[in-house]
Amino acid sequence: MRKKIGFLVFLMSFLLVFQVLGQRFNEDSIRQVIATSKEDSLKVDAMLDYANFLIRHKNEEQKGLEVLQQAYDLATANRLSKELTRYHLILSNHLYLKNDWAGAIENLNRMQVVAQEIPDLDARGDAIMRSTNNLAGIHYFNGDFLGALEYYLKGLELVEQLPHNANSKSTLYVNIASAYRQLNLHNKSYEYIQRITPMLGEMSDVLKVPYYYELFQSQLNTGRGEEARQTLGVIENGFQTFNLNDGQMQDLRIQFHEQSGLYEMTVTQDYRKALAQFQMHLKSSLEAESDYSAVEAKYNIGTALDSLHLYNQAIPVLKQAFEQGRALDMEEFSLKSAKLLVKIYAKSKLEKEGLYFAQVAIHLSDSILSAEKLKELNFLEAKYQTQKKEEEISKLNELNAARELEVQQRNRVLLGLSIGGTLLLLVLGLLYRNAKQRQIIAEKDQKLQVEQIKFLEHQQQVVSLQSMVNGQETERTRIAKDLHDGLGGLFSTIKMHFSTLQHEQPSLKTEPLFAKSYEMVNTASEEVRRIAHNMMPEVLIKLGLVQATQDLCHSISAGKLLQVSLQAYGMDARLSSSTEVMLFRIIQELLNNIIKHSGATQAIIQFNREGNRLSVTVEDNGRGFNTAESDGKIHSGLSSVENRVSYLNGKMSIDSQKEVGTTVMMDFLIQE
Repeated sequence: MRKKIGFLVFLMSFLLVFQVLGQRFNEDSIRQVIATSKEDSLKVDAMLDYANFLIRHKNEEQKGLEVLQQAYDLATANRLSKELTRYHLILSNHLYLKNDWAGAIENLNRMQVVAQEIPDLDARGDAIMRSTNNLAGIHYFNGDFLGALEYYLKGLELVEQLPHNANSKSTLYVNIASAYRQLNLHNKSYEYIQRITPMLGEMSDVLKVPYYYELFQSQLNTGRGEEARQTLGVIENGFQTFNLNDGQMQDLRIQFHEQSGLYEMTVTQDYRKALAQFQMHLKSSLEAESDYSAVEAKYNIGTALDSLHLYNQAIPVLKQAFEQGRALDMEEFSLKSAKLLVKIYAKSKLEKEGLYFAQVAIHLSDSILSAEKLKELNFLEAKYQTQKKEEEISKLNELNAARELEVQQRNRVLLGLSIGGTLLLLVLGLLYRNAKQRQIIAEKDQKLQVEQIKFLEHQQQVVSLQSMVNGQETERTRIAKDLHDGLGGLFSTIKMHFSTLQHEQPSLKTEPLFAKSYEMVNTASEEVRRIAHNMMPEVLIKLGLVQATQDLCHSISAGKLLQVSLQAYGMDARLSSSTEVMLFRIIQELLNNIIKHSGATQAIIQFNREGNRLSVTVEDNGRGFNTAESDGKIHSGLSSVENRVSYLNGKMSIDSQKEVGTTVMMDFLIQE
């Protein structure tokens, strides 16, 4: 029975150190090599191969770790740097599979240190690149996609310095594209996956499977429907042309049918064709005994049936996806299935049945969030422990260096005393010169350390600011989604219950308490939608910053206390989604400050873009304030704006006069 683990197997391509399958590995032969070889690299290599075989393929962990330790001792005694890097790679792989993140990271860091001692430049670069790529994979698996991307780009830099290897480069390009996709930077994902195209003829067919997966996803995410259709044709042709084993071919068929269904659902919107492809997806998953893919296929079948309004057929399939997902700890798919069931039951006017799944959906949302937070904390603890160990090692190295220097100085003094009086003046002169040089070097080192500390403090401030702003936007999006999908759906179900009661009990229409309750539920439902919209307006995502700001102006002006107008110049092209969200938050905060503090009756917002320069101005006719003596409330309101302007590397100035009004001017350099 197999579980689909996505394409992380390919993303961690260098994590699997040796491609030694049981049927190809001659255990007797390798033991003979170990027994008869001299204590050199050939023997250590054989021991490493054997240890990896025992741990990975025979499940004899204890024996394999003993052989691995023996190989380490022998490699250390003979100063075999290349073999020592292989030892750390095998051990980190083993610890990774046991979720021992701290141990895996520690061994990969040691691997990089040992690799510096490898005489051969190509072998040295290859070892450093492998460890870098695997460090990226650990961050990727734990959801730290920014950290993973940083390591992948470092690995790519190293690979480009080595002799050309299409498999190594294409693997890293796929990894980078996948990380950008997880960060919703789909244009960057498409850019990197396109770099593989010239190397297709040199790549192994095994690596073409994840390449076409990421290529199709990037084409779909960037609106390249025709290119996505052509990619599906290449994948289908690969059933006859790719040199894959049975298991790999099964994975390719699962991928093809799933992506074909997604194409029909999103591009052509031919839901019957999509349903047929998802059914083939399910059939291929069952043949491959891939439980994960089977659950995913059933959920996709449910979405197609829902689109076809075949609710009676969709409900049992989605129930299976829900139950099997819970049994396999696939809580995200169980949550998606439960939410879709709530909507289908509501459409089928079976509110009582839908209420159960609405309650389960709320519980699963909390459970998934708690699990993700726990996973994140465990990974952060692992990184902290690794960093702590590295600092301890660094301190020990400094202490040893200081002791060695002390011994050297003592020896020099004894040597000087042993020289005759005729050389005394010369020795004193040399000592004075050395002391002077050490003083100069110490002063330079001190200045360098001060500058480095200032630089690190600045970098930490930037990282903290970015983390805070990204965290705020992520939490806003999550809360808005939970309010809209969870609490909004629950209110809809409650309203349906009230409607059903009103229909079944006509006398309730005359009951004031019933009418008041229905009115309060309706008001609460509208308030939830309004809050969700304010936290992440749908128009901002679909139509862009200008239209979202215009809607915000109309909404505020409708209250008739403050009239807000918008002027936009040179804003025909949209900005990146993250930049638009950040600018919209800035406008929101400034308008909130105007409403709360200024007493203004009119306000004007201006966008003026020339090339890659964007100027934003917010002006009101309120009471104004003294910027040098502003009270705590006003300062607190503007601090959020200042943080977001700094996040976008912009500059902000405020011109305010009492009883005249306030003008906030911001300049940004747009990097698209």
